[in-house]
Amino acid sequence: MTNDFSILIADDNEINLWLLREQLEYWTTNITSAKDGREAWQLLQERRYDFIFLDVNMPFLSGFDVAANLRGTENYNRQTPAVAVTAHAQNQQQERAIAAGFNECLVKPVRLYQLEQLLVRWRQHEPVNAEYYAGQLLRKAQHNRQLSQVLMGKLFEQLPGLILDIERALDNGLLQQAWDLNHKLHGTFCFYDFADCLAVVENLQKALAQADAELAQQRFNTMKIKLIRLLDNQDQVLKCLGDDDAIL
Repeated sequence: MTNDFSILIADDNEINLWLLREQLEYWTTNITSAKDGREAWQLLQERRYDFIFLDVNMPFLSGFDVAANLRGTENYNRQTPAVAVTAHAQNQQQERAIAAGFNECLVKPVRLYQLEQLLVRWRQHEPVNAEYYAGQLLRKAQHNRQLSQVLMGKLFEQLPGLILDIERALDNGLLQQAWDLNHKLHGTFCFYDFADCLAVVENLQKALAQADAELAQQRFNTMKIKLIRLLDNQDQVLKCLGDDDAIL
């Protein structure tokens, strides 16, 4: 749990507000609560948040009203990802939420894995810290840039195949095979010393060790998003490794 990103949550139901806060505290303690739409809108005009969760049915201002204000006026959170939380599963309600300016729609009761997937998916839009990966590998290679580029290139060659193999094993219910493949991935990231990647791999390893197929699939999805994000930014990492002027 960290406090490196901020979240505003709003719901007029105290139990729902408490439950959502408890769930989100798995990832951050930097959470601000509002008891209705009017209070939420006031808070949103005072500072920027990284994520916003709004119940759609609130007094004074509904979640739809707040979303319309967010997207239709100049304010700190005009571009902030906003999630509609609703008790109605109908497509019509979800379509209305997107039309109002929400980026996502979650149906109550909100599950922990849904929040995990959503937060990972939206946080992937943040810039990758290429200097971190380059710096970790340079230390491993005793600041030999040429060797570091070769090692990083090998990682980028291997990752797509490993991700695909683990996904196929999970799709076929072969949890032991998935564990074996993921164990190889674990060893790889232990060598490269990428702590953030290692964390998501270890989470999957624990689920596979418990033979929990549903949890394993959820954690694989999180891991896949993380690793694909790294693959999508491989040019930046390699550029850092080749830049003699980079401060790492």
